[in-house]
Amino acid sequence: MSLFSELRRRNVFRVAAAYLVVSWLLTEVVTTLMPVFGAPEWVAKVIVAVIALGFVPAIIFSWVYELTPEGLQKEKDIPPDRSITSHTARKLDYITIAAIVAAIAFVAWARLGPDPVQVQQPAPVADMASVAVLPFVNMSGNEDNEYFSDGLTETLLHMLAQVPELKVAARTSSFAFKGKDQDVRLIANALGVAHVLEGSVQRAGGRVRITAQLIRAVDGTHVWSERYDRTLDDIFRIQDEIANRVRDALTKSLIRTRGGRQMAGVGTDDVEAYDLYLKAIREQNKESYSSLQVSESLLKDALAKDPAFLDAKTQLVSNYVRQAQTGLRQWESTNAEVIALLEQVLESRPADVRARVWMLVARRVRANLAGEGVNIQETIDEMRALVAEAPSDVEPKQLLLTVLAQENEQDEALVLMQDLLALDPLNPAIHRDIGFAYTGMKSLDNARAALERSLELEPDQPLVHSRLGTISLLHGDAVGRVRHQLDAHEIDKQDHEHPGEIAVFLYRLGLPEEGDRFRARSISIAPTSPMARVSELYRAIRFESEERQIALARQMIEDDVETRKNAWGEALFTLFETAEKQGASREALEFVEKQIPGFLNYEQPAPLKVVIARISAFIAFYHTESSEELRQRMAHLEPVLNKLWTGGGSPVLRMQALALRGETEASIDVALTEIFSKPAIVYVDIDRNFGLHLLAAVAADPRIREALKRWREDKAKAAEEVRKYLENLEQAYVVPRIDVAA
Repeated sequence: MSLFSELRRRNVFRVAAAYLVVSWLLTEVVTTLMPVFGAPEWVAKVIVAVIALGFVPAIIFSWVYELTPEGLQKEKDIPPDRSITSHTARKLDYITIAAIVAAIAFVAWARLGPDPVQVQQPAPVADMASVAVLPFVNMSGNEDNEYFSDGLTETLLHMLAQVPELKVAARTSSFAFKGKDQDVRLIANALGVAHVLEGSVQRAGGRVRITAQLIRAVDGTHVWSERYDRTLDDIFRIQDEIANRVRDALTKSLIRTRGGRQMAGVGTDDVEAYDLYLKAIREQNKESYSSLQVSESLLKDALAKDPAFLDAKTQLVSNYVRQAQTGLRQWESTNAEVIALLEQVLESRPADVRARVWMLVARRVRANLAGEGVNIQETIDEMRALVAEAPSDVEPKQLLLTVLAQENEQDEALVLMQDLLALDPLNPAIHRDIGFAYTGMKSLDNARAALERSLELEPDQPLVHSRLGTISLLHGDAVGRVRHQLDAHEIDKQDHEHPGEIAVFLYRLGLPEEGDRFRARSISIAPTSPMARVSELYRAIRFESEERQIALARQMIEDDVETRKNAWGEALFTLFETAEKQGASREALEFVEKQIPGFLNYEQPAPLKVVIARISAFIAFYHTESSEELRQRMAHLEPVLNKLWTGGGSPVLRMQALALRGETEASIDVALTEIFSKPAIVYVDIDRNFGLHLLAAVAADPRIREALKRWREDKAKAAEEVRKYLENLEQAYVVPRIDVAA
């Protein structure tokens, strides 16, 4: 008998067919139903792998053994006249056919019927009162009208968020589905809502057609749908009508109450002003230097047409703050404008939660700049209360999270992070702010994960790339620090600070030629900016004469340079540091007193810049005053020093303060446990501090000398890694070399 005939007689082919069909059925069942029970993805993969691995043993088993009435027996031990393989063959055929029918039925149910993975069970009543407003589709045949359909969506989101009983998916997460043809069940599941509002806008000349429909996600049922054909002058009434209809549909059927007060819209009846406002929002969302300036101009044009347009004023506040954060504006003057705008908004709309939270932040900034005391706990309590008033508004929660992270309120910050993610899971800004908060809390792995998720959602975020560079720095990755900063610069080439920061870092590493190339980029865009002044000063500190350093520092103080990028603080530290080397500490104090009258009178409260000057001046006071006079001056700065004392501030300044108090061993402990325990590039300029006379006893300690030796070796290694990395960069990164020292 041939091998083929023997395989057929022993039912090997039938066993193989039955095994494959049953395996197919099991695989469909496992991969379809496992997610329903919340099983990890790997569980289904393991089961499928086991099924696949069992195929060959099953074939071998069918060749070696035969199923008989007495049980399994080896085929070679069964006489030919007692074999029942033909009877077994019929059973295997029945099993195969039944499995095929079952598999086809299951696949049809899974593919055509309700999706067991994607369709969620009806949520409790409280969860059912939730909606996501998807971006209305622009059907005008003109991409320039995209901002108009987006603006309608923005307005509906703004109005529906005013209903306390209604959970509204935040704007950014809703807009993540723009242009994507996805099942509403998937969208609702991703955003954690039970209903989806979608629609379209068709604008032609002075007329507009808007369609809107509210869909219950669990079964795709239309709760209601409507079409509006209006003249463009009616657009604001249409928005109000749609928003109130949605609110009424949800509250009547789900919250079991009738609609309450009318919801406030965007607050203007001027169509042109509204158009400008929508364009401004679109530009601002890009968050580049040029787009922020274009957005500011558009908002001012809108306010020129309608001075009572309060939402445009609130948006202008956000714009100004973003510009100050990027260095386009000075904080001091910007904060005054912000407060003035917020006062106008609150005078007409005193219950505006967003404006009230911004006012708390602005007043805190003003107090800090003026050197006034701030009861931060009262501020946090007020912010909490405002957040509770508008639970669907993301921005107040983001601002509260920033303050909580700054004040090291970690437990509450972590809870607020989860709240924000539940409210707006696809918002890259949420993940960005969480990453920033984690960075402040020294949870670097969590910070990196949050920031990388933010970039997955929106890759073109220079600020996120820059912060990832900071995390790389804290991990001791000098190349990563430069690489991320370059990524930020490539995204926003008009931002002069990114190449300037690279230049300063390279100067600190001792790489003047490499630093000069990047500094050339920075000063070509903004030659008088704080970043340009800082980079010029750092170059002088590392590679030029003491006279050059003093001249630059004095000029920066005379020009009253901004505090941004530590330009003011670095100028003062350099002045007193270099004056000490030249035995001219008293002359340096007299110069600063001339520029800042009252600077030496520590009994008087002072703004932030004067406080920075007073702290830096201890380098000089060490040579010009007695121990008792030093003690008295430190007592006047006790509120500031207390923050340093508790670990909330710079360990370098805390080390200096301890040394000034005569607590040498405690100062050494800070140096060893908080400074030299970190990678060398974290405190890349620490050698300058150990050259100060007030730290002489600390620097003389053998443990510190050994730590400094290791630090220099590690710094040199990092510098070489960066040098090689830059050497291998693409030619696009190289700019013409210019004599920046001339």
